[in-house]
Amino acid sequence: MPLVHVAVAVIRRDDQVLIARRADHAHQGGLWEFPGGKVEPDETVQQALKRELKEELDIDLDIKGNTQPLIRIRHDYGDKAVLLDVWGVTQFTGKAKGAEGQPIKWVEKTELADYDFPEANRPILAATLLPQKYLITGRSDNVEDCLYRLERAILVNGIKLVQFRNHDLYRRDYDAYVDFAKQIKRLCDKNGVCLVLNAQPEVLKDIDVGGVHLSYAESRRHAVRPVPANKRFGVSCHNAEEIASIRHLEPDYVFLSPVKPTNSHPGAESLGWNLFQDIVDYAPFPVYALGGLGEADINDAICHGAQGVAAISSWW
Repeated sequence: MPLVHVAVAVIRRDDQVLIARRADHAHQGGLWEFPGGKVEPDETVQQALKRELKEELDIDLDIKGNTQPLIRIRHDYGDKAVLLDVWGVTQFTGKAKGAEGQPIKWVEKTELADYDFPEANRPILAATLLPQKYLITGRSDNVEDCLYRLERAILVNGIKLVQFRNHDLYRRDYDAYVDFAKQIKRLCDKNGVCLVLNAQPEVLKDIDVGGVHLSYAESRRHAVRPVPANKRFGVSCHNAEEIASIRHLEPDYVFLSPVKPTNSHPGAESLGWNLFQDIVDYAPFPVYALGGLGEADINDAICHGAQGVAAISSWW
């Protein structure tokens, strides 16, 4: 079955995203989608975006400075296989309208889940909601030191997604861990930050946070997605085989590491950007680059297919 290459635009305006409704007679008719269309043989993806957005929305796109790769998704519908090449768009000229008669809407990002999209769009929705920076908490002397470090990272580096990781306390004193996590949550809530716990999914019964993150080994103990759809679920992976084997768990994102050498795992073989990109190109969900990375690596990560960068020491 030939693969149909489709250019897709996630057009942002502040905290809103533009979506359009597919014609009833079209493939996946009646569902909502992100604007775009088929890449012609003589076009680059960006050229296709520019043409499609003019035809569909009557807006003009400057492809040189106002587009950025977001995610690439391969999906087999059974009767049609597609490669969705998704780009973020932040600036354009003109007023968007349904130039082909299709209904369009500017929707708050937090309300996108209320609309019915084709199945292949699920990872695009996840990527649209996830930030480029993902902070993993590191070592601290005590609760006060941890809270200080975290608030500084949030305010100085614009962090919007945090993973609280303290395996020793989790195993040694679960009640103390939950109390610690609740203090972290209050700080995150105050600053509009999503908190994810590196803990078993059962922890959500004791504290209502944004989601959980599991190691690859822990994730393999589950036959289905272990957290509700309204919570974020992430998994740490190290190669293409691991990513492929957790596809049925439908994670919202994965970590792929190590991209570069790290002090925490000296001697471990790093992926490098080329292999990282080769793996990510077939991942059916957003992927954060992890391992020896920081603020200065975000653009490289995105250009190689990543959602962004996950890091400890760079921001901690």
